[in-house]
Amino acid sequence: MQGICERLDRTCVLLDVQATEKEMIIRAMVEALAHIGYVSDVPQQVQDVIAREKLGSTCIGSGCAVPHAHSVGLRETSLAAVRLAEPLACETPDGQPVDLFFLMVGPPHHAATHLKLLSKLARLLHDEHLRTDLRSASDAEQFIQAICRREN
Repeated sequence: MQGICERLDRTCVLLDVQATEKEMIIRAMVEALAHIGYVSDVPQQVQDVIAREKLGSTCIGSGCAVPHAHSVGLRETSLAAVRLAEPLACETPDGQPVDLFFLMVGPPHHAATHLKLLSKLARLLHDEHLRTDLRSASDAEQFIQAICRREN
């Protein structure tokens, strides 16, 4: 199974984004995935992720959130990431605002892969050193390499 590193294209890592609403962040990540051909219906994908968010916050604490959804029409599970310039207040277990967002979208028939990747990403994001590296990465390549070093 491809891991997080192999699924996170550097063009889908958006750093120091200015955003004031979670939906803006989700749309930016979906549009990045659409730009490289992983998503064909941006409005539907945004709607699917927002619908999932309404079921319960995907903010996992320590300044991180992992919005995700299964969507018809996708070929594989894909990821995008945003690091915000200023943290966003969200419903989090620890009350901390969020500045690192990872979007995971995939087809319904890839549910097992989706859950494995989601679990691995959540585990990685609980590593304080990784979060520090992600917050200080100067570009998308450094951001991805920080994840790759800890994933393998």
